[in-house]
Amino acid sequence: MDIQKLLIGKTTKLEISFTSSVFIAGFIGVVVLPFYLYLFGAGVFWEFLGVAVSLILVWNLESYKLMRYARKNKNILTLPGFFEHRFKSLSYITRSLAAVESSILSVVIASFLIKELAFVLNIITGVKQNALIAIIVLVVCCGIGTFGMNFISKVSIIKAILLAVGVLVVAFYMYFSVGGVGLVKNLMATDVMGSVSEYLNILFHDGEILKVPDIVSLASIGLLASGMPFMLGLFFFEKDARSISHGKMVMVIFLLVLFVSAAFFGAVSRGFLYPQDITNSLSGYIYMVFWGIRQNGDGGILVSVIFLVVVIVGFMTAIEGAVHSVCSAIYEDIIVEGRLFVAKKRNQYRDIIISLCISGIAVFLLATYINSSDISVTIVFIAALGCSFSPTLVMSLFWKRMNAAGCVAGLISGMVCVPFFKYADVFMVMGDKLTLCDVMGVDSVLPSMLCTYLIIILVSIFTPKPKEEVVNEFNDVRNRITE
Repeated sequence: MDIQKLLIGKTTKLEISFTSSVFIAGFIGVVVLPFYLYLFGAGVFWEFLGVAVSLILVWNLESYKLMRYARKNKNILTLPGFFEHRFKSLSYITRSLAAVESSILSVVIASFLIKELAFVLNIITGVKQNALIAIIVLVVCCGIGTFGMNFISKVSIIKAILLAVGVLVVAFYMYFSVGGVGLVKNLMATDVMGSVSEYLNILFHDGEILKVPDIVSLASIGLLASGMPFMLGLFFFEKDARSISHGKMVMVIFLLVLFVSAAFFGAVSRGFLYPQDITNSLSGYIYMVFWGIRQNGDGGILVSVIFLVVVIVGFMTAIEGAVHSVCSAIYEDIIVEGRLFVAKKRNQYRDIIISLCISGIAVFLLATYINSSDISVTIVFIAALGCSFSPTLVMSLFWKRMNAAGCVAGLISGMVCVPFFKYADVFMVMGDKLTLCDVMGVDSVLPSMLCTYLIIILVSIFTPKPKEEVVNEFNDVRNRITE
């Protein structure tokens, strides 16, 4: 295996589109959306509208420029590599910082996801969690180590069909098992916050009417989708603008089908699970749905298996992308370009396997060590990754005055701001210590992103301008000189 096979393999333009879409929508759409809608009602629509808008902006604005930069310099294979090439000065620092940061956060994200999936499988099958964690890590690492990106991309279309069809099959099974009238009666009996009509109203969230700041805060969470290194790195391998246009159409259609199906699933599941108590645990929710379907009779066993397969695939799409991102960063950005040792071409496969082993061991150890698999903790690390890379990438593509110092400041700022705004209770209000999020009544994503943008601008303005060659290349890419 060489670096080309690891990073892209023989992926077609259609497979790139589905790989990108499934990576983002697999876990968020199939696992998180039904659970959040089950808990809070239709108001979660705004979060997933934010995801859809974010992906549309990425495909319409960022994808073309990333492709053009890669066509100008064939050595751009990863997002950290792009930052090095884009700014030239402080190139080693920008690349190393981006690689280390994305690796650490991706390891943590993968670990929490594997822990949650192992917990779900443990309560369903009875197999020990650590054994399940080891199996999941081995499957992912052996697949990537043997087939490279082909392990992920060549089955992306099958995964997309399985997720969309599987969710619909399970949702309709639950619907017809109880019936429309029965579902409404069950919803009324489940003590939904507010009325059933409010629960199914996108202007209400957990029984409370949403104001404009609430909607903006919820939608801003979706912006995190635009900062995932695995997805963004795929654009370096697009052949031309036409390929991106085709990919954009695939992404829009797939997201629409999957999110609508998953939303229907989430709403139906609340009525289907009555009279069981409402749970705020993702693993508990999956367990309840699985056994509720399995014990229902009339094909329940088969449908429960379909549901479990859909859940596993939803988790695995995010886990595979995170592990692949870590391995790529360790090998290409830290070992080879970081010059930790002289990397010879004939030893490329060995070095890639070493990088993959390091990634797998780190994920396994962390997954077995952590005690909690709370989905909200996973979201915090996803937020830190998104708030670091999304603003930094956007500014690097659309503001020619941005320099290497601004890039470094943006990468650091996003990673620090999310936990600070979410957990640092530094504000005193009526004798109580509160965090900025509590004071403003917003999620940490919006202030963190705004703060990152501001810091990038200030640092770039008060430090030397970028070199002329950097500005000239920026103008070439903007003016489509490479197409």
